[in-house]
Amino acid sequence: MLPSLSALSAVLVLLTSPVQERGVTVDAPGFVLGGVPTTITLTLDESGVSSPFRIVSATGRQLAAGTLFPGVAFEVADLAVAANDLPLSVQVGSDAAEVIPVEARFYPGWVSILPPLIAIALALIFHEVVVSLFLGVWIGALFYAGLNPLTATLRAIDSFILPALYDPDHVAIILFSMLLGGMVGVISRSGGTRGIVEAVSPLATTPRRAQLATYLSGLAIFFDDYANTLIVGNTMRPITDRLKVSREKLAYIVDSTAAPVAAIVFVSTWVGFEISLIGDGLRIAAEQSTSADTAAVLAAAITFF
Repeated sequence: MLPSLSALSAVLVLLTSPVQERGVTVDAPGFVLGGVPTTITLTLDESGVSSPFRIVSATGRQLAAGTLFPGVAFEVADLAVAANDLPLSVQVGSDAAEVIPVEARFYPGWVSILPPLIAIALALIFHEVVVSLFLGVWIGALFYAGLNPLTATLRAIDSFILPALYDPDHVAIILFSMLLGGMVGVISRSGGTRGIVEAVSPLATTPRRAQLATYLSGLAIFFDDYANTLIVGNTMRPITDRLKVSREKLAYIVDSTAAPVAAIVFVSTWVGFEISLIGDGLRIAAEQSTSADTAAVLAAAITFF
């Protein structure tokens, strides 16, 4: 009988749990990219005593130092690690009485672009987007899991796919796209798409006019980029196919008038998101401002947004 997914997940947790010795927990990534800063988190147990620490490379070079306090997580960010620096060691105590090894694989920086490149290549070769995207995620998880295929599969599910689906914003986008796609299907089955095609066909008599009609349709449907893509693409595809306009050119025109248009008009689903980003930026600027006048102006701007 095959083990359950929960049992496999438990095994994965045991295999990838942070290193802990004598009350000090070291949470470090399983791999390091050349030229890309990495982060190590150190946590001293609440029953421990405040102690200094150092992070030292295999060549004896000190990469970071600080003081650990009981129950407080100390994040060491922006660590520049080279291949000859591994394995690292965390030395705790003034006399380095406690040494915790940190094992990690080293990959060249260009490895980070392999997952998206492979996903794009597979999508172009097999014309299957969902499977290609999953394989791209899996390849990234494969490097993350130290080239262990089983661990990579579980890591891709529990650390990348499930957290993305738990995000309320992502769920809202998925539901909105599904409902919108269903509505487009209803309109198509009821003859609405055919009616639009018959209305536009007398005007789109040449390939250039068909492309212009696609462009104008993209400007007219401005309230959401997903709606723009689904409606304009499905509506104009029969016309552009009849006039020998390539699908690639149609996709380019549709994409160029989807998100760019929705992001600059005053009434669209993008406006609320953009306003929230502006408001967050103003709030952070007000908190970090050292001038009372500047903080007052920023506070007034926050109330406006």
